[in-house]
Amino acid sequence: MNNLIDKKLAEMHENNRTLETTFFEAQKGLSLLAKQSRFMFDECIANGFTEDQALKLVIGLFSGNGV
Repeated sequence: MNNLIDKKLAEMHENNRTLETTFFEAQKGLSLLAKQSRFMFDECIANGFTEDQALKLVIGLFSGNGV
């Protein structure tokens, strides 16, 4: 019985570690996406786009919906 409990606890621990790693990687990816979006928005503004145009362009490109 204790063996089964130990095995299940080890499985739960491994699942938690996997979930934690997945969450951390997703968080890093979203952070990078936010930085790239902000950079692109700033570049659009610097090149004469209005804020509305720049925002629509960035959202379209990063969401995969096109422009």
